[in-house]
Amino acid sequence: MNRLLHLIFLSGLLLMLLPFSAAAAKDGVVAPLSLEEAILLALEKNPDIRVARNEERIARNNAHAGNAGLLPKIDLVSKAAYSDNPGSTTPAGKEFTTSTAQLQASYTLFNGFGNIYTFRKLKSVGEIGTLQARNAIEQIVIDVSKAFYDLANAQEQLRVAGDAVEISAERLRRARLRSEYGQANTQEVLSSMVDANNDSVSWLQARLQKENARRALNLLLGRPSAKVGPVVTDVTFRPVMGLDSLRAAALNAGAEYLIARKAVELSRLELQQARSGFFPRIDFQGGYGLSRTASGFDAGLNDTEPGLSASLTLSYNLFDGFQTAIKTGNARLALLNRSILLQKASDIVEKKTADTYQAYMNSREILRFKESNIESAELNFRRTRELYVLGQATGTTFREAQLNLVDARKSIASARYESKMLELQLMRLAGTLLVNGVR
Repeated sequence: MNRLLHLIFLSGLLLMLLPFSAAAAKDGVVAPLSLEEAILLALEKNPDIRVARNEERIARNNAHAGNAGLLPKIDLVSKAAYSDNPGSTTPAGKEFTTSTAQLQASYTLFNGFGNIYTFRKLKSVGEIGTLQARNAIEQIVIDVSKAFYDLANAQEQLRVAGDAVEISAERLRRARLRSEYGQANTQEVLSSMVDANNDSVSWLQARLQKENARRALNLLLGRPSAKVGPVVTDVTFRPVMGLDSLRAAALNAGAEYLIARKAVELSRLELQQARSGFFPRIDFQGGYGLSRTASGFDAGLNDTEPGLSASLTLSYNLFDGFQTAIKTGNARLALLNRSILLQKASDIVEKKTADTYQAYMNSREILRFKESNIESAELNFRRTRELYVLGQATGTTFREAQLNLVDARKSIASARYESKMLELQLMRLAGTLLVNGVR
């Protein structure tokens, strides 16, 4: 009867593992997905990255001389106007029709350099758009990396849980054999069965976490959620620069700080643009075409000679209800606000850099301790298992050694991926996340 229960337990476990073994066999021809490959997929298919790049193109397209009024405007104008004026003394009579068709060109020669500042402002907005797109892409790369390592960690947790199930199944088998030969009591068998069931529950939970992590990664990669396949679980750490060098790099190349700095430059241009309203304006307009005036209602351009016209207009606004003064004052305040925010951004960068750097160094120390701890846990488990097989260790002692090993294996995997994520955060702060790539 005990053997029958044992066979039922193992059969149920194999049935649970079968679908995932089949999936693994199906994907066996495909190499595990690396982080570099995952990021390349995200850069190509992630919808947020595609939107960020399109927003950058829009900002760049707007930075054009024609959009700032630095290019002339040319229109083809055709008009027919009828007039009935009883008191008219024109040669055409009291009723006449004027018909024209000409090319008209207009250009602002001077407006207090407003068009020049507008063009510089558009270029600055385009540069900010590039930085914002880079910042958005870097955040998505971080999100992809986290989802990738979440899946890698889930794979490791599932593997450890599977090992625990196998160990518990072997312990249950031995307990039943001992019980049959009178070397163990029923309590030992029941205790082994409870531990085996608990490990099976842990395996089911680990399997669910892996599936959730897989779907989360597929969403960021822009591929079907049903896509299966393992990811590379190996981690390679890169050397990181010192805290002072890291802080300097963050202030010189970090996207978030550069956006704040560019915003100050943009405010200066907006202030100069507002001040241009205090200067006179000079406009030029010229035309070349046909014109004809005929008596009565007679629209047409028959028997006409081409003509040239040109005009130069100087205008100066004496009073506009203080609109220019208000715009200038508000632009000056906006510049002051962005200067304050730039200092705040500098303080935030310094704090974030120091926090992340210290967290990274601390995580590497923790990882070293955990690597040392797992060696002790594995050695302790091997010795305890040998004693248990010889009947010199109790099931409780064996279970304690097993749980210590499981906890050590799980914690070292989590610590390794957490430390790698902090390294990637440091690379982002230094502005090298997309420059040097991710490994």
